[in-house]
Amino acid sequence: MGQRAFVFVLMMLLAGFAIGIYRASDDRANNAVPDSSMGTIWPEPRPLPDFKMFDHQERPFGLDELRGHWTLVFFGYTSCPDICPTTMMTLRGVMAELGDAENLPRVVLVSVDPERDDPATLASYVTYFGADFVGVRGPDDQLHKLALAIGAMYEREAPDENGVYDVAHSASIFLVDPAARMFAAFSPPHRPGDIAKRFLEISRL
Repeated sequence: MGQRAFVFVLMMLLAGFAIGIYRASDDRANNAVPDSSMGTIWPEPRPLPDFKMFDHQERPFGLDELRGHWTLVFFGYTSCPDICPTTMMTLRGVMAELGDAENLPRVVLVSVDPERDDPATLASYVTYFGADFVGVRGPDDQLHKLALAIGAMYEREAPDENGVYDVAHSASIFLVDPAARMFAAFSPPHRPGDIAKRFLEISRL
């Protein structure tokens, strides 16, 4: 891990600690769910801004594509060695747990490495984990806008002499509601059964 990535991870840990303290007090005041393993629910869902990206089939993907259904969103990249494949397996497990339940969510991977994650690479990656999973990529300004609105963090390392680099990023799974609002977040460690159970409770409210 490079120095920048180490500093970024340290910043995320410190930020997470601070946010945890803030959310704990905010949860008590607003009756949000404080157990991150079962999802932290925003007491007032936050509308997301419009954005212009593309899915792995090179079709436009923006705010309209998040409307009308629940969406589980994860920010990652296809050459990620650990967090991403583990989380994608978790999401596959969540969908298996949900089975034929009503109001099934879509699963969307937003690439934090769009330069290397071309449409073909992204398509092969996401469909390996789920035939209906969607990969999304777009220019940095649109990626930054969406990540900031949802609450995801990412930082690309400077490439080494061979052009190789890693991307440090958030490991949370975010839940967007059918009105395209940030509704809840699931922090690691992720357990498919817990996420599926909590989703069913939320979607039936």
